[in-house]
Amino acid sequence: MLERLPPRAVILFSRNITSLDQTRALVREIRRLPGPPLLCVDQEGGRVDRLRAALAPSISFREAAERGAAARAGELAGEACALFGLDVDLAPVVDRLLPGRSESVLRDRCASDEPEEVGRAALEFLKGLHARGVGGCVKHFPGLGRADLDTHRDLPRIPADAEEARRDLLPFAATMEAAGAVMVSHAAGPEGDPASLSRAVAEGLLRGNLGFTGAAFSDDLEMGALAQFGDLPRRCVLAAAAGCDLLLVCSRIDLYGECVAAVERDVPEPRRAQAAARLDAYAQRLRRIREAARVPKRPVDELIADIAKLRSSGREA
Repeated sequence: MLERLPPRAVILFSRNITSLDQTRALVREIRRLPGPPLLCVDQEGGRVDRLRAALAPSISFREAAERGAAARAGELAGEACALFGLDVDLAPVVDRLLPGRSESVLRDRCASDEPEEVGRAALEFLKGLHARGVGGCVKHFPGLGRADLDTHRDLPRIPADAEEARRDLLPFAATMEAAGAVMVSHAAGPEGDPASLSRAVAEGLLRGNLGFTGAAFSDDLEMGALAQFGDLPRRCVLAAAAGCDLLLVCSRIDLYGECVAAVERDVPEPRRAQAAARLDAYAQRLRRIREAARVPKRPVDELIADIAKLRSSGREA
């Protein structure tokens, strides 16, 4: 199926990653697809740690930020991704951590409740990733900090508050051009559609108001937050029309062909060409990052030891 309908990217999850050798073999097979596609993973550390089984548990972004070790956490995440042959770490999270709201959902994935601290830690993490030749993607635009529901299951509606909305956007404004990619969330405003399906948010706010010029990724379009917005192919059409350039379909591979067909049929060609151009530019950016990187050549055991040391002590590994 993937040979017949080559994807722009492939995302791996814990279910795909059991050992270094197995994952490297899988990556080599994927890279033989036409394109080849970008290889992505969510390697945040803490609860979202896809490489845990093959290496060692990684420090969470929140703890790394609190210890002033976000750059080192990014370096180790980047080195781990590079070891497996992965191109993009879909991190860091730049949502604010707010008591009584996102704290109950995102917990250790967020650096702080203060937008300036979030932005600083995220830039350090990105710097670490890039130093090891791996790209990043800041998420979840325009911010899940004030959401009190988990978009994996439900549709949160963010309360209208101009000052709080401004604070939500500050970490994105500080980091999005450095990352070159932004993931758009499924949270909705008080009356609106989910951000990922809203042209006013995914195009107007992100690009018109903030001036972002990079690639916009949708969050996983299978999430429960989108249950009332049609089947999966329809959600892909709506997300592409709204301004998402890369559409994430993370489990239902059986529907992949229908999703591709729906986008080709129902999304105007100029919009598809625009998305392709943005993804091409992001891929070129990744090539430059790889060319400038310095990835240590060392035994895997040393990397594992450094990951464990940072997690356990917080000192520079």
